[in-house]
Amino acid sequence: MPKPILHKALAAAIFAAVLHTTATAQSLAPPHAPIVEGKPVPVVAHPQPAALLTSKIPALAANKKLVSDYWRNVQVAGNANAADQYLAAGYVEHNPLLPSSLKAVKSYVAATQKSAAVPATVPDLVTLVAEGPYVVMARISHYPEPDKSGNSYTSTRFDMFRIDNGRIAEHWDSALFRSGEKLTDFGADSAKPVVGTLGPAQLAMLNNADPDLFQNKRLAFDLWRQIPDAGREEMAELYLDPTYIQHNPNAATGRAGFQEYFSHRPDAPIDVTLKQPLVAQVAEGDLVVQVLKTERTHPDNKKSYNVPWFDMFRIAGHRIIEHWDSASKGELPAVMQEQIEKEKARKP
Repeated sequence: MPKPILHKALAAAIFAAVLHTTATAQSLAPPHAPIVEGKPVPVVAHPQPAALLTSKIPALAANKKLVSDYWRNVQVAGNANAADQYLAAGYVEHNPLLPSSLKAVKSYVAATQKSAAVPATVPDLVTLVAEGPYVVMARISHYPEPDKSGNSYTSTRFDMFRIDNGRIAEHWDSALFRSGEKLTDFGADSAKPVVGTLGPAQLAMLNNADPDLFQNKRLAFDLWRQIPDAGREEMAELYLDPTYIQHNPNAATGRAGFQEYFSHRPDAPIDVTLKQPLVAQVAEGDLVVQVLKTERTHPDNKKSYNVPWFDMFRIAGHRIIEHWDSASKGELPAVMQEQIEKEKARKP
């Protein structure tokens, strides 16, 4: 009896499903939420957070566990004294709302947080990405819809830690000043300014002994300097998969949505490096996290301040297939907002 012939379209669909399942199983990112055409995709937590603590490099696994244990015990459970196990004595903080130094952190946690049970895993954890001395933790941010409907939407909260000699020595996060928030004067223990690297020295930050990770870092770097920096959204086909998944709540998913979003960036010459200071680029598995020093304006006093801006990319088949950042609805970079205002003024 002849063997049944599998329809080509069905075979292709089965192959694609197997490929997707395999890629998802190997990914550091969680499986994405359902896609709605023309809309951003909600941010979801990783279904197996314990798996994120593993690494084929033992030092990176240890760094991930250190960050996870610190966050669960100190930041969630409010156990101030436990900070001695995790933070270096000269701990450096870059969030302007928080203090630096181990002693100041312990005092701050004791004064502002209530004791709670230590959770088994970091709540709302999207992923952990580790390279060299850095660990980046991504979690879900929940925001109320600006239409006052009572509904909420999601974005991504990032924290980056630098590990030194088995302790957390430095911390950056994606927090911005919100209306009504006041800056506490911590004196000598005040947070330290965000600094980054400009010019050709940025290229050294892309190095990695793993050629795949180096290639992934270079892909994210080149995308940024050619499209967001130079406003060349027409070049998206060189970098983005057609099924590109977008988690920024201001942009639509899909490559066309990416192009529409960045069409509001004015065209500029393409440089060999990034326009903004590069704080770090951290890559593991199929993820790259790029951290740039950027300027923001306080919503109340309109004074400018510097923060690290995080973008996370998932890469498959040498194309960027998914993106997360820390934007909230209506929050656009100043250069884009200015361009939108100019476009509105030109319309009859």
